[in-house]
Amino acid sequence: MKKLIFGLLIWISNVLYGQNITCLYELKFRPNQNKDSLVSNTFYLDIYGKQSIFRSELERKSDSLIEKSGLGLGRNMFFITDLFVKKNLETGDVQKIIITSTMRSRFFISIDDKLDWKIVNEKQKIGDLYCQKAEVDYGGRHWTAWFAESVNLHEGPYIFNGLPGLIVKISDSQLDYDFNLMQLRNVIKSDFFIPRTGQKISWQDFQKIMQNYYDDPFYELKSSGMKYVIGDDKGNVSTLSPKTIVKKFQTNFKDYGNNILETDKALILK
Repeated sequence: MKKLIFGLLIWISNVLYGQNITCLYELKFRPNQNKDSLVSNTFYLDIYGKQSIFRSELERKSDSLIEKSGLGLGRNMFFITDLFVKKNLETGDVQKIIITSTMRSRFFISIDDKLDWKIVNEKQKIGDLYCQKAEVDYGGRHWTAWFAESVNLHEGPYIFNGLPGLIVKISDSQLDYDFNLMQLRNVIKSDFFIPRTGQKISWQDFQKIMQNYYDDPFYELKSSGMKYVIGDDKGNVSTLSPKTIVKKFQTNFKDYGNNILETDKALILK
């Protein structure tokens, strides 16, 4: 873990809700739970007033562009394992945000699971922060968290929140997902972009979307009636048959991007 900036920690040690803070986390993620390879990405937890939003660095840049020009950045084809969440810190409402890769359709899933934290009498120093251990079950996984009471923000990465201090580190027992706090920054209103439009769906609806996407990654384009061409790795029009392209995609999907955080909501491939 990168060492936290000591001066900023002194400044933030007494902050209360209502302050405007950005927490940068590094996520080490195992795309395929049957393989050892890990991917590392940077995520932002922006806290502004009574709201927070957690998303990848790429998605944060894309939302900024959408706010300014209406156009976002391209997305990875394997959007199913994306981690994008917004929280209302006043009401406790938590929503997972799904953005499809082809049409950038936005969907919202309400996370109603109660986080029944067990705080453990075990402490360790992480960077410059003295942290205490806590455990919780969520999404079919058992999680171990380390939180810092000296940072008075009852927040953390992804859906995790509700501890008496900021979550500095949290990982599941299989180490498929490992979040580590890297840095704290000020956030200004112009940097705080919250998705406002989208369709509310259930987990069952999301599983149908996942199945449709697995069956045909271009189903959204076909449903829209838009004309499109499929390119190869060099940007040329692909000479492969549609059936071959789908089979290739499904093979890649099984090798990369199928390790959803909520294993209890995972797609059973048909």
